[in-house]
Amino acid sequence: MRLWAQAEEISPWEGSFEIAYNSDGGHQAWVDAVANSIKNTLGIDATGLPYATFAEIREEVTNRTIEASFRTGWQADYPSLENFLGPLYYTGAGSNDSDYSSEEFDTLIDEGKTATDSATAIEKFQASQEVLFQDLPAIPLWYSNVTGGYSESVSNVVFDWHSVPLFYEITKAE
Repeated sequence: MRLWAQAEEISPWEGSFEIAYNSDGGHQAWVDAVANSIKNTLGIDATGLPYATFAEIREEVTNRTIEASFRTGWQADYPSLENFLGPLYYTGAGSNDSDYSSEEFDTLIDEGKTATDSATAIEKFQASQEVLFQDLPAIPLWYSNVTGGYSESVSNVVFDWHSVPLFYEITKAE
């Protein structure tokens, strides 16, 4: 609350805060929970803004006409921190929905991608992430760890680095 009080002194919040979500995807419960948390913690009038489909939200996001906060979702394609950073925040990147642009961030991403060893690459990507923490172009809400189940019919069930079951490793129990 201390940081919120400091922010209010600089530029007091006015109006309401809307969180767009697609009502066909089971998102109302978490949106209502986040809106209630914002109301209870910050005293801001926060509400959900339902759209019929995710495609409708994406059209407004793509056209830069949406006037509410909105959810995004990103699943990395390969095990690199760069895959969570570059596509979402690099200047002009296709999935950079916030139109974020930082010369410092872009330089660190470039240096990480051209590094000749993985330790240096990781160092550069972590440094670029620190830039994001300072600029905060988006607010991460959560990251799902793993959804799993149990059965005596299978064995060798393991999950990969981004919480997806390795189906090719699963064997039928004897």
